[in-house]
Amino acid sequence: MGGTPPGRRVLWATSIATLVFLCAPIVIVVVVSFNASEFIQFPPQGWSLRWYRNYLGSRQWLDPTLLSLRVALVTTVLASVLGTAAAIGLTRGRFRGRRVLELFFVSPMIVPTIVLAIGLYLLFARFRLVGQPLVLYLAHTVVASPLVIVIVSAALRTTDPAIELAARSLGAGYLRTLWHVTLPAIRPAVISGAAFAFLVSFDEVVLAIFLGGPATTTLPKRMWESVRYEIDPTLTAISTLLVLIPIVILGGVELVRRSATRDATP
Repeated sequence: MGGTPPGRRVLWATSIATLVFLCAPIVIVVVVSFNASEFIQFPPQGWSLRWYRNYLGSRQWLDPTLLSLRVALVTTVLASVLGTAAAIGLTRGRFRGRRVLELFFVSPMIVPTIVLAIGLYLLFARFRLVGQPLVLYLAHTVVASPLVIVIVSAALRTTDPAIELAARSLGAGYLRTLWHVTLPAIRPAVISGAAFAFLVSFDEVVLAIFLGGPATTTLPKRMWESVRYEIDPTLTAISTLLVLIPIVILGGVELVRRSATRDATP
C-alpha cells in the first residue's frame, strides 16, 4: 500500500476500526461461551462445552426456546400473508387516502416498542387475554408486518405492472394473475420479509415482558430475567446461538435472491 493515497489509508483504518468496534463484543461472547469456569470471565481459564450442554439439557431454557420458535413461526406466516396482501393493495391500488393508510400500516416501526406494548396490554387486558400465546402471536404480527410491507412494496415498485396487465388481457383472472405472475416476480422479497419477520419475533423481549405470563415465557424474556436476577454463564452459549441464527437465515435469503437473479437473467 506504498502508493495508496493518504485519504484512502485513513478510510481503510477507520473502516477496520469501526468493524473491530462492532464485532469485538460478539467475538468476546462467543469465546466466553466455551469457558469451563463457574463464572463469566474473559479470557477463559479453561475450555469446555458445559454451558451448551447445560442449555440443551435444561427444561427452563428449552421450554422458552420452543415457545419462541412457535411464536416466531406463527408470526412469520401471519405477517407474510398480511404484509404481502397489504403491500400489493397499497402499491397496485388507486384510491383516496392510500398514502395515509400506508403510513398507518408502517407506524409500528416508528412508535417506540414500549409505547406499543403498553397500548396492547391495555387492549388485551380488557378481554383477559394477557398471558396467553394468542396475545404474543397478534402482538408480534403487529410489529413484524410493517417490515414485510416495506420490503415487498419496494419489490413491487420495481416490477413492471404491464406484465400483470398482459396476463389479465389474455383472460387470466385477478387471483390467477396474482398467483402465477405477481407472487413469482416478488418471491425473493416475500422470503426476505418472512425472514426478517421471524428474526424480529424471535428476538422480541419488550412485548413478551408486558404481555407474557408465567406460562408464556419466551427465550428473550427468560434471558432478561436471568440477567436481572442471576448471572448464569449459560447466557453466553445461548447468545452465541442467537448470533448464528440470523447469519444462517440471512445467508439462506441471499442464496434465494441470487438464485432468483440467475433465473431471471436471459
